[in-house]
Amino acid sequence: MDAATRTETVEVERSSWTRRVLLWGLPAVVVVAGVWFYGSAGRYVSTDNAYLQQDRVDVAPQVSANVREVEVAENTHVEAGQLVLKLDDSVYQVALAAAQAKLAAARTDISALKAAWVEKGGEIKVAKRAAELTERDFRRQQELAARKLISASALDAADRMLEISTGATGVLELQRGQTAARLGGHPEQPVDSYPEVKAALAELERARLDVEHTLIRAPQAGIASHLPKVGSRVDVGRPAFAVVADRAIWVEANFKETDLEWVRPGEPVAVDIDTYGQHRWKGRVESIAQATGAEFSLLPAQNASGNWVKVVQRIPVRIQLERHADDPPLRDGMSATVEIDTGPHTRFDRWFGRGG
Repeated sequence: MDAATRTETVEVERSSWTRRVLLWGLPAVVVVAGVWFYGSAGRYVSTDNAYLQQDRVDVAPQVSANVREVEVAENTHVEAGQLVLKLDDSVYQVALAAAQAKLAAARTDISALKAAWVEKGGEIKVAKRAAELTERDFRRQQELAARKLISASALDAADRMLEISTGATGVLELQRGQTAARLGGHPEQPVDSYPEVKAALAELERARLDVEHTLIRAPQAGIASHLPKVGSRVDVGRPAFAVVADRAIWVEANFKETDLEWVRPGEPVAVDIDTYGQHRWKGRVESIAQATGAEFSLLPAQNASGNWVKVVQRIPVRIQLERHADDPPLRDGMSATVEIDTGPHTRFDRWFGRGG
């Protein structure tokens, strides 16, 4: 075999070996590398289904009326207890005056009954004294009649007077008992302890509260929003305005249930707010909801139906932000992207049953 033939044979063998390497070796390397990179990942879990949250209170009036004055401007800071709205209290002032008059009338009625009860007690004493005198006179008349010194008609007249005196005492005692019954059987109690007066006092207190409720104050410190206009109507149970806390703020991230295997409270979190692309916040997992978001919906899914389709559920995770004085301002509802560092956990741990 000459040199040219040998060279051609070597090149053919080399080309065949190269094809084998490219055909089998390169895919094997790619598969191994892919498995390694995929399996060694999983330490970080992230989602862009996250939003800033702040404590917000929708303030609903406890009385219905027209707005007379708005004491603060829209989107301004208010302190807890600060006056925000004044409602028209004309109707409630009239009700307050009526309640005061009703209380005075109830106290007058009870005082009159107590005075009548005392008066009847005095009349009973006088009647008993008169009955005692009549009884003595009747006994003297009996003695005289026994000696035949007076006529039978005079004795009968004395007997009739005794019966009248005794009967008058009984009638007065009945009248006094009726007065005591109207006083609940306790005529010696203070005036304000009787049910009629207590009811009037309660009505008066309700009228006073209604007047106080026409002054609507901020329940917490924060930013007052969605304030009504002067002259507009506010009703009981319908929010008149809202107060959004401007201090405490957190992130509520809705993770897929399949991403939460290694997520635990206290783990570090990186937070990016869509509004501020060049600034990153740090935080920590504060808590994980005990139920999926679907369970808190108005109409939870009924998975026992015949057209059931399995859907990956979202579970809210509350993240506490670390804030600094030079941070940009944050507002309720801003969109965010969060990434949680779950520690030395990878997909290999799941595949081989390691970790906890």
